[in-house]
Amino acid sequence: MSVALAARAVPRKWSTPRWLWTVLAAAVGLAVLSWLAATAVLVGSRSAVSSVKDGGVPAYVSARTAHAALSDADRAAWQSFRSGAAQLIGPGQRFRDDLTTAGDNLAHLAELDFGGAAGRDLLRAVNAQVVTYQGLVEQADATYREGLEKLGYAYLGYASDLLHGDGGLLSRIDEIARRDLRGIDDRRDSAWAGGGLALGTAAIGAVLLAVLGYAQVSMARRFRRLLNLPLAAASVLLVGLLVWTSLTFLHVDHAFADASDHGVPAFDRTLQAQIRDADAGSGALRAGRTAPQGGGLDVAAADKAQRPLEAKLSDATDTRGLDAGLPLLSLAVAGLSALGLWIRLREYRR
Repeated sequence: MSVALAARAVPRKWSTPRWLWTVLAAAVGLAVLSWLAATAVLVGSRSAVSSVKDGGVPAYVSARTAHAALSDADRAAWQSFRSGAAQLIGPGQRFRDDLTTAGDNLAHLAELDFGGAAGRDLLRAVNAQVVTYQGLVEQADATYREGLEKLGYAYLGYASDLLHGDGGLLSRIDEIARRDLRGIDDRRDSAWAGGGLALGTAAIGAVLLAVLGYAQVSMARRFRRLLNLPLAAASVLLVGLLVWTSLTFLHVDHAFADASDHGVPAFDRTLQAQIRDADAGSGALRAGRTAPQGGGLDVAAADKAQRPLEAKLSDATDTRGLDAGLPLLSLAVAGLSALGLWIRLREYRR
């Protein structure tokens, strides 16, 4: 069929040039929309992962480490008093090291400011209680050295109650940790970090692929051309881009889920084991029973447990070059689609 016959075969209200312009606009518009949607998912996912990597996880780690350090400080103080070493060294160097570790981690929490205004208020209350706790232990040390052992133990008991009691220092630190953990989960489950928008992006790409296929088949019938090379190249590029985008989004989502569902609990188990040992030791010593000589807070073990979690989050930020390839390939798809349809428009006008 000639071009003239093809033109007459199309209703006047839907002429061949109009059809070509419409398909061209649809192809280019869908290519741009697909690019914008994929970019939104990419930026949103990276933002969610970065927020957890740079804020949520460090805040949670700091809160749990502060708890472990204070629990060990309590055990160290009781060991010093029960062994009689308090007469010479007070609560001991390990107690002071643990307080320094706790203070450093609480200061890091303040710098991260992951919990917002409510978190800041709670953190100020925690810092005030740490000062009170340290003051009670110092008072216990002073009275104990003066020979008032019972009063010294009483003050040390008040200090332990401030740590372990309901609404006490450790429970407030745990509240901070739970809030940070909820923040991590919220970002993990957010729309940007989930699969909904990624599926939407894939759907837009599939629609664009269908439009290109429809244009190829329709033009083969209208213009008696078996293949439109620019449209075929655009289709191949689009398929490759869809596969690349989908695999990258799946990789980011899987790595993020692995960090949240496995990395955080694995780290917490390491700290929780140290906290249980310290609390059991201080409880036994306070009751006058013997307890194993604690080796202090194992910071090296905590750091070792933290490294796999950091590695998982770093892996979740790896977009495999998609941030650079996405705009280039999207532009190529749009350009080739427009070129293939423009060639037919020029041919029609001859």
